[in-house]
Amino acid sequence: MNKPLLTGAGVTLVALGVAPYFIGSSVQDNVNEAVSELNKQAVYSAEVLSYDKGWFSTTAEVKLAFDFQAIFNAQNIDPAEVPLEENPSITATLVAHHGPVYFGDGVGLGRVHYTMSIDGGELREYVQWDAQQPIYHNEGVVGLFGGLSYEDVIPALSATNEEEGFTLLFSGYTGEAKPEGGQTLYTSSGESLSINADEFSMNMANLSMDVTYDGSMVEAFKGELFESKVKALIETMEVSGLEAGETVQLENIALVTDTEIDESTNTANVYVEYAIDKVVGPELEASDMMLGIALNNLDIDFIKAYQDFSNTSLMIPSEEVPAKMMEFVEANLLPQLKVEPELNITKLKATLPEGSFTAYANTKLVGIDALPGTMEDVAFWVTHLLANAEITADKAFAQSVASGYMMGQLMATPQAQNMTAEELEAAVEQQTPMVLSTFAQQGLIKETEKGYETKLELKDGKASVNGTPIPLPFAPQ
Repeated sequence: MNKPLLTGAGVTLVALGVAPYFIGSSVQDNVNEAVSELNKQAVYSAEVLSYDKGWFSTTAEVKLAFDFQAIFNAQNIDPAEVPLEENPSITATLVAHHGPVYFGDGVGLGRVHYTMSIDGGELREYVQWDAQQPIYHNEGVVGLFGGLSYEDVIPALSATNEEEGFTLLFSGYTGEAKPEGGQTLYTSSGESLSINADEFSMNMANLSMDVTYDGSMVEAFKGELFESKVKALIETMEVSGLEAGETVQLENIALVTDTEIDESTNTANVYVEYAIDKVVGPELEASDMMLGIALNNLDIDFIKAYQDFSNTSLMIPSEEVPAKMMEFVEANLLPQLKVEPELNITKLKATLPEGSFTAYANTKLVGIDALPGTMEDVAFWVTHLLANAEITADKAFAQSVASGYMMGQLMATPQAQNMTAEELEAAVEQQTPMVLSTFAQQGLIKETEKGYETKLELKDGKASVNGTPIPLPFAPQ
């Protein structure tokens, strides 16, 4: 037999035997780091109840709690007004089988095969679900090269409070994650969620979420920003009881977020988009609604500092928060302003029975190298604000807005007190074309083939509408 071959085989077997122990050590390090980061948060606490590390497997129990009591004490809330006698907690159980060849709940290749479950027995007093299932179960594999894949499940849940006439029904939830191009792609869905009370109800159907991210749970605990894309959808929603039993129906509600990181400048761009295909309710009907907001040039260090402040502020008496906020601003805001942050409304549109409109607005703070003497110095901010916006509306929508403006003006006059509803409407209808014509002559709006448009600009402390200068009372002299 070839000696080098035997030697190579021996080294391989030793490596396969020793590797699980060191991989098990990394599991312990990750658990301890996650617990440590949770304990740094103002309102969370975590405690390792047990940790049993073997050569090929690890079992751990971690207690997670939310510190309501500390918040109540900080905000001077009378304990008698709070139904909780102690902080709510849950226990998470982790079982990990170390690779590179793992056994146990399955056989395969990977650095770690794990299951993480939360039995949730502490919650059964308030929520009901299948007695044979945990309230949350997650099973996955960390690949040989670090990629993460897993499946997680929340079972169907229900909750009832007969005294308050409250019921909650949730169909359950399933999710799946897999590595893709150096990131993790996570998809999940649930059939329905309904909440009913004596005078209010909300029913949602076909919920789903797609997430692509480049980060880890520990980084999330730390408040780290990492690149991600999220798309959450609700196919239908019905809300009743807002006023006198009225019902509002919504179709295809979407929330989209996109976070991009520029490591060379230590900044992030965050985009958030809300969209609704259709809304129908009493005296309400709209379709093709969308709002897109872009926050660009966000200083990552500032975002981290703000997250820390936001967490700790929960433990500060409310009367002390304004002063603490001012201290935070004076200590952290300038680096954020120096990178010239932007707040842009990239999309704003809707179609109503009266017509449709679209709009956008871009704003950016430029040229700031020192904070003003007082944050209320409006002239300072106007001097450093660069902005432009455009609003476009079809003729029907513009006429509707002008009619509403005229009705408000007319109702404020003494003559309106002696006029019938029909007379008011006739007066408004007669004067609306003249209002639009006057606005056009003044340069406030510009007539187009399809309707009207308005363009606004602010630069160097000077404002204009459709190219016409507009004096600002608070602009610098």
